[in-house]
Amino acid sequence: MTTTTAADAGSAYTFRNADPQGSHQLTLLADILDEHTIKVLASIGTGIGWRCLDIGPGAGTVTRWIAGQVGPTGGVTALDLDPRHIAAAADNITVLQGDVRTVDLPPQQYDLIHARLVLLHLTERDLVLRRLADALRPGGLLVVSDWDCTDRNWLLHAGSPEAAEAYDAFQDAILSILTEHGADLGWARTVPLAMRAAGLADVSTVVHNRLWPGGTAGNLLHVSNSYQLQAELLDRGMTAEQLGLLREAMHDPQTLAYSYWMFTTVGRRAEP
Repeated sequence: MTTTTAADAGSAYTFRNADPQGSHQLTLLADILDEHTIKVLASIGTGIGWRCLDIGPGAGTVTRWIAGQVGPTGGVTALDLDPRHIAAAADNITVLQGDVRTVDLPPQQYDLIHARLVLLHLTERDLVLRRLADALRPGGLLVVSDWDCTDRNWLLHAGSPEAAEAYDAFQDAILSILTEHGADLGWARTVPLAMRAAGLADVSTVVHNRLWPGGTAGNLLHVSNSYQLQAELLDRGMTAEQLGLLREAMHDPQTLAYSYWMFTTVGRRAEP
């Protein structure tokens, strides 16, 4: 493994890897999403010898899976603003600290570029997607996964009306925080149009969701986020009592809640 640093223009990204909750949050995200992500990547046939770019790799779980697929003749670059949680990397992984909006992306460099839960947070998301498309080799694939947060029917059952109200208040507040930080909560649904506009072909989308009982990763993520963003949540009108009710409900096995809808879109750079 090698680690290098690129210029960083700064970011308004809502969550911070350096936060005490950072490592736990990334582990939960991997538990929630890796099965879906790997299924999509396996379906497109990630190949031996491919040169790949994994943007916002978090804990590096998908980076390591891709590295195993491309083998020693291939390679994966893991690009993150703060890659501190990428561990146990292989020899064919390069960790690059930098900002996808400004880092040098040589044209026609990669066979596969993967970005999960990154572009929805960036106000420059359409420009970044075009930069990624330009960095693909002819025939190369861009895979973008983002949550759509516009459908609010996530909570199926809570142990009490008060717990349900706390859950709704939390969602109202955290989505407000994300929007204020520049996120587009409906971007995921429009990624196919952005890929077409960037000149990519064979664009397709898979939508994924599942129901999570309290005490499992899909609900424990809300607990982790509630600690990381506690000050901002309180500033937006949540009370300490509501945060306590939310955390209790997210641990309660009687709670049933869906995760946000995950839209994963794949596009291919056309051959000359």
